[in-house]
Amino acid sequence: MDDITVAVSTYGERKWVRLALERAIPSAQKQGVPVIHYHGATLADARNQCLARVSTDFAIHLDADDRLRAGYVEAMARGTADLRGPAVQYWKQGGRAARPYIPRVAGHQHACSADCITSGAGNWLAIGTCARTAQLREAGGWRDYPCYEDFDLWMRVLLRGATVEAIPDAVYEACHRSDSRNRGPDMRFKNGVHHQIVAANLP
Repeated sequence: MDDITVAVSTYGERKWVRLALERAIPSAQKQGVPVIHYHGATLADARNQCLARVSTDFAIHLDADDRLRAGYVEAMARGTADLRGPAVQYWKQGGRAARPYIPRVAGHQHACSADCITSGAGNWLAIGTCARTAQLREAGGWRDYPCYEDFDLWMRVLLRGATVEAIPDAVYEACHRSDSRNRGPDMRFKNGVHHQIVAANLP
């Protein structure tokens, strides 16, 4: 597992740094691998600054209020693809948690693959995807979208020939916030960003 780093990115209000110190960073440190934290001007800036500091072959990016379940990095290390997508378990206010599941693109009834992303249909890879560091850098890192910035980066990496697989034993514990970047804006706005990302990446 020496070739994986966990990078925790925060931006904006200092409360996100406090949350990272309470939730994300301790869960990452328990994985027994290097952990990086950077507080940036924007989310893209913070993630790219973290990426610049990674010295291992793979990186896992983690949001401040989320956690990696025990054994997460060990499960990811058993994978073989360039992008290794985790199962996600959403924690709701009040402490209730949904069962872990491998995400799907909205409306898809099958187990999603790279084609679901590179066709522009949508994203099924969580931010906690274990990704080959060099490929993230070669693709240009994160760009500053108001939401769905992971969709944009994963698409660029996959269009450059990266492979992808789901790792169901790696569980990303995500805090369900109605005001989060990907949930807060209305669907008309989010659909507009989705179309911008597709137009920027596909002919």
